[in-house]
Amino acid sequence: MAASRFVSVALAMLLAVTMVPAAGLPQAFADEPAERPATSGGDVALESASGDAAAVGGAEVADSGLRYVVADGAATLVGFEDGASLEGALVVPETVTDGATVKAVEVAEGQVAEEVTSLTLPQTVESVRTEGLASALPALASIEVASGAAAEGDGDAAAAGSEAGAAGKAGYSSVAGMLFRSAEGQASSDGEAFAEDALELVWAPPAMVVARIPLECKSIAAGAFVDAAALETVMSFGKMESIASAERDAEGNVTKPGAFADEQVGRLTIVVPGTNYAVTGEGAERVSGSVALSEKTDMLEKRKTWFHHGFDTEQIIMGAPF
Repeated sequence: MAASRFVSVALAMLLAVTMVPAAGLPQAFADEPAERPATSGGDVALESASGDAAAVGGAEVADSGLRYVVADGAATLVGFEDGASLEGALVVPETVTDGATVKAVEVAEGQVAEEVTSLTLPQTVESVRTEGLASALPALASIEVASGAAAEGDGDAAAAGSEAGAAGKAGYSSVAGMLFRSAEGQASSDGEAFAEDALELVWAPPAMVVARIPLECKSIAAGAFVDAAALETVMSFGKMESIASAERDAEGNVTKPGAFADEQVGRLTIVVPGTNYAVTGEGAERVSGSVALSEKTDMLEKRKTWFHHGFDTEQIIMGAPF
């Protein structure tokens, strides 16, 4: 009888031991995140740029091949839908399917649309994170900001269009395929603030070969040209007053990029056009490549800022605006 009781106890203990792993198995797997499949963009990359949409009170929205995070009626462009066929001209709408207004562009890491060559943003965009654009759109040669359109003969519509244009200028604008913002309030070389119509060049796309900087541009922001790997020539039609320089640590490593990468400063050709008085009206528009014809400024003065930034005299060409 004692032997039978011993066997029963031993079997009960053995059964308890064998059941412990089974009981603990679900908890063990719950502590380890499930492996997510790799995608060509998708929500993995989306979270890397904008975090968990639910955590920040936003929702993911897909519209015409593009992905957005929407919160409080504002949409942020964060990437591309898996399998979307995006090529040629890509136009970002002013609103997405749920009526949210597109206010920002912050493309997630890992997103790539290799065949997009031009990008048009709506005037409603107030923030553009340019750091991820070159890797996401490697063939991009032009970036534009849509202009406000008003109906002809409609005074109210014309006034609304004028207000929209002013709002767009206060945020971002585009000239000759590059992104600009207002330079108003920034200090010029003589210590005075730039005029209301002065522009700061913010970003040039990676596949741009010739950059035509308009007359109104007086400064070039940090990182503006560092993504323009295909760039060969910069034409500056006005007098450039400020070109951002790189910041470096004690060892000489770049901690904040300048307007140009070091290798660009060593190889680019800078063209400072002179004024061609024979070309006026529609001809000026044609010759200057849709930028204003050069102002009456001493050419050596116009060259000075480029020279001080590190471009040598052999790289800086002064001549006609062709």
